[in-house]
Amino acid sequence: QEVIKESGAEILRLWVAMSDYSEELRVGKEILARAVEAYRKIRNTLRYLASNLYDFDPIDRVPLDHMEEVDRYALARYAAAAGTVVEAYARYDYPTIFQTINQFTTVDLSAFYADVSKDRLYTFGASSKERRSAQTAIFTIADGLVRLLAPILPVTTDELWRHLPGTREASVHMAEFPATADLAAMRDASLERQWEVLLEARSAVNA
Repeated sequence: QEVIKESGAEILRLWVAMSDYSEELRVGKEILARAVEAYRKIRNTLRYLASNLYDFDPIDRVPLDHMEEVDRYALARYAAAAGTVVEAYARYDYPTIFQTINQFTTVDLSAFYADVSKDRLYTFGASSKERRSAQTAIFTIADGLVRLLAPILPVTTDELWRHLPGTREASVHMAEFPATADLAAMRDASLERQWEVLLEARSAVNA
C-alpha cells in the first residue's frame, strides 16, 4: 500500500515484470526507483509519439515502400523488438519483454528517432509526404507498443489507447497483439545493416 500510495500501482506492476521470478525476488527503494525511472521513460516516449498524431488520420498512411528511408528503418527496429516481445509473452518471459521494450523506447526512439524526425514533424507542410511518412511510422509504433504493454501497464495503456487516432476497440484490452505477418513485412535486414553503419558514424561525429 505504501508503494502504491507513493508511486502508483503501475510502478508495482512494472517491478513485477522487471523481476526474474525464477530467482529470489528482491525489492527495496533503489529497485523501485529504477522501476519509476523506467516507467517515466516509457510513458514520456509514448506521450511524444501520441502528441505528434493530433492531426493524423490512419487513412492518410503512406505505404511502406513509399516511406522515407529513416522511417522504414524505425519500423524495422520496431518490428524486431515487437517480434521478440510477442515470443517472450508466449514463454511468460516478462524480464525479456521489459528489457526489449525499454531498450527500444530508450535507444531507438528517444535517443535517435524522436530526435531526427522533429524537423519534419514541426516544420514541413502539414500534409507533406515527408511529414505523413513520419506520422505513419509513429502511428504504427505507438499503436503496437500500447498493445504490447497492455498486460503490464493496463491503466497507462488504456488511457493512451483512447487518445490514438482512428476507429478502434473501446479498450486496448479488447485488442490483439500486432500480427506476426505484419511485423515480418516491416523487417529489412539490409536496411538495418546500412543504418547501423550510419548510426556508428553519427555517434563518432556527435562525440
